[in-house]
Amino acid sequence: MAAASVVAAVVVAAAPEAVSSEGRVAAPVPELPRGPDTTGIRRSACVGYTRGMGAVDTMEQFFDLINSGDREGAVSLMDERAELRVHVAGNARTLKGLREVGGWFLRAEPGFRMIPGDVRDMGNTYQANLLVLRPGAPTQQLDASFRVEAGKITAINLTPR
Repeated sequence: MAAASVVAAVVVAAAPEAVSSEGRVAAPVPELPRGPDTTGIRRSACVGYTRGMGAVDTMEQFFDLINSGDREGAVSLMDERAELRVHVAGNARTLKGLREVGGWFLRAEPGFRMIPGDVRDMGNTYQANLLVLRPGAPTQQLDASFRVEAGKITAINLTPR
């Protein structure tokens, strides 16, 4: 017991503000840089901040939810202002907003699956060759591009191969 009090006394003598009332030593908190960032290091990379979900993380979760039948969960990963561009027979149709884009996925028939292959991680853009399976319909292969910002899907582009 005497050895523990000696160690605490030494710590208190060295830095009294670094010891809590329970006798625990508190680690110093680094100050965040002020002014314009000239180091090239993102401030979110500083101690105490967690890294957000990237495009690959978000899209893996999206496909897991879609393929397990939880379409509502998959739609919850979309931004309010999401856009979906679908290319069909030489024309393109653009759906805007969570109501239209989310509805496109929610109206899919039971058994609808999207299986990504040949994935390319391009930072906040996720590109893949999608195999789309629908019961009673021939399979489709699509070139797909998904843009993800702050863990939310903001844009989807689907083009037949």
